[in-house]
Amino acid sequence: MYNYNYWGVTTFSALDNMALEEYLLRDSAEHKSAHIRFYDFSKDSVVLGYNQALNAIKQWNASFHVARRGTGGSHVHVSDNILAYSFIVPRNGSFKNYQDFRAYYADRTANALTTIGIPDITTDHKASTIMQDGKVIASHAVRWGVRSALMHGIVMITPYNIDLLVQRIHLGTRIIGGEEYREADALRVMPTVTQALQQDKQYASPPQKARYCKHLIAAAVLREVAGNSYTNAEIDGKILWQARKIQEERYATEAWIKQRDPAFTPEEIEELPGETLDGPLKENWGYCLYLQVPDKDFKRMTEPRE
Repeated sequence: MYNYNYWGVTTFSALDNMALEEYLLRDSAEHKSAHIRFYDFSKDSVVLGYNQALNAIKQWNASFHVARRGTGGSHVHVSDNILAYSFIVPRNGSFKNYQDFRAYYADRTANALTTIGIPDITTDHKASTIMQDGKVIASHAVRWGVRSALMHGIVMITPYNIDLLVQRIHLGTRIIGGEEYREADALRVMPTVTQALQQDKQYASPPQKARYCKHLIAAAVLREVAGNSYTNAEIDGKILWQARKIQEERYATEAWIKQRDPAFTPEEIEELPGETLDGPLKENWGYCLYLQVPDKDFKRMTEPRE
């Protein structure tokens, strides 16, 4: 379908990562290029959804960064316990609509997780999630640009520090059948890649095991999506300089992070159902991994693993 540029597994700040995605989206639109990228965050960060109000953050201090992405949904906390992934392609007719685009890359990511030995992997395209044994292990969002498109997501490598998350960000609560179910509990018992692959690298240190799993996933997804149709690429100083010029336009500005200004225009992005390019920011949203998960599934996601 495409000959991809593969950008490897890299580590940058949240602002650099968001701007690099914008740079690759522009490159895809201009040159009809396709890209696969895996990345870490150099510091704990909270990444807000495009239409989300700032009140998702309970306590903003120097211990973590805050960024706003160009896709919908709500906030995620990212650190070295996750691996982020992006697929960026030109709008050349390969996909009829954003649903086909989203399902295609989600299914291939899920297949890759299966091939490395993680059991009971399923997908929910309505909720934009990949599950392991019925609990979210990865989640993604789509930007359906006019000339190029992006799907990015995160896969859980090691467990969250829930006590830290509770201090920093809003985590929601649902009342289901008269009972209270908390996102904090769902995050506390969510599956991770290192837990699923306990037999791999048994004597490695936790950081070594996490790095091993990240590169294992990247290699498996690359095989599943691109096969041999890819070229290795490098984010060099020139590309990073261009990405940081994009930050000056939008991603690193106070107006963008706090108010989503300047908003994208219809000449840049097509609105998706439930999302708007402009207008009031949405308050009191729950955590992004569970935002579209139905109550009946979320209830099960808060239950301890067997």
